[in-house]
Amino acid sequence: MKIFVLNRGSSSIKCYLYDITHAKTVDPLWKAHLEWKNNFEKANLKITSSKGDHSEPVHAADPAEALRHLINFLYQGKAAVLNSIDEIDVIGHRIVHGGKYFKESVLIDAEVKEKIRLLSDLAPLHNLPELEGIEILQKLFKKIPQIAVFDTAFHHTLPESAKIYPGPYQWYEEGIQRYGFHGISFQYCSKRAADILKRDPGKMVICHLGSGASLCAVKKGKSIDTTMGFTPLEGLMMDTRSGSIDPGIILHLLAKKKKSAEEISKELYDQSGLLGLSGSSSDMRDILEKSIKGNVRALIALDVYLHRLNALIGAMVAGLKGLDTLVFTAGIGENAPFIREKVCEVFSFLGLKLDKTKNEQISIEDSELSAPDSKIKVLLIHTQEAFEIACECWKYHTLKNEV
Repeated sequence: MKIFVLNRGSSSIKCYLYDITHAKTVDPLWKAHLEWKNNFEKANLKITSSKGDHSEPVHAADPAEALRHLINFLYQGKAAVLNSIDEIDVIGHRIVHGGKYFKESVLIDAEVKEKIRLLSDLAPLHNLPELEGIEILQKLFKKIPQIAVFDTAFHHTLPESAKIYPGPYQWYEEGIQRYGFHGISFQYCSKRAADILKRDPGKMVICHLGSGASLCAVKKGKSIDTTMGFTPLEGLMMDTRSGSIDPGIILHLLAKKKKSAEEISKELYDQSGLLGLSGSSSDMRDILEKSIKGNVRALIALDVYLHRLNALIGAMVAGLKGLDTLVFTAGIGENAPFIREKVCEVFSFLGLKLDKTKNEQISIEDSELSAPDSKIKVLLIHTQEAFEIACECWKYHTLKNEV
């Protein structure tokens, strides 16, 4: 079964083609990555496939045009793996915010698209670009079923104590609650951890540490707590996002500094986190390099990042009433041994022991990083959100054919 996956971000487009016969991890036959950060004119397209690679600067007016262009490489050029796009059986889309509407993946229709649009106020950087991607592919792949897979769906198992904010209860009745994000990654990592350990991972904290970052407390394969909330702004300090702050700061900025909601939003989403504190970079690699050289602002950014990360891991452990497995994933989690080491040092009082030799090795494979006598397993898992989306599509297609 050939499954095409689109992850349409605010500053990137990632596409994958899988050929799946079972729900076991496989590499994509074809993948395309287009990234442009703040300047689309400098966007570059990279395609990797089983037949060859291709790279080119993008000459397109906007991301929508670029997406239409890159689809051609599925069946044209040296990187092509299809004779025709009609060979695709189903298409999957990553959708960041599903709100209260979606507790599982769904077949996309007009009603689903409208609800994704309604939720765009809660994830402005994501839902609208993702909706645009859906509509483009519906025009290109007219008869192929398309599935929406939601980052919030994995967290629908949160207990009320974890999802209700301590404001007026009316907020909750109106849909203001903690939804959580990165659910597709957490879902994949929870299953992958069980595969690696060949048993239930028990009480597990998964650290998804990338440009966006959040934690999830998982018990018996279900999310019982997480750090992101109503929007992807809550929780950990991130690359340019503040994470949780005293809400009184916002009131102060509105009333005393006379800043607009738009100005404050810009500061919280784009000018805070690693970038805001370091004053120079939102990239953890730069922060670590500069901190080694004694850059004061980089050291402050690193110390605050670690303090808040450890504090919220502690909160997850408290919710689980213990810890059996600690997982690191995503860009920083997978590629920053120093961060992993510093976290594990803090939780050594629980009997957690890191194998420093394993931790320092750059591994493209998922691996166990804990020492043999550690009471807590430490795992490095390379998250595969696109494959998890493909699995959701595979399940839909399989169930449909069984009916």
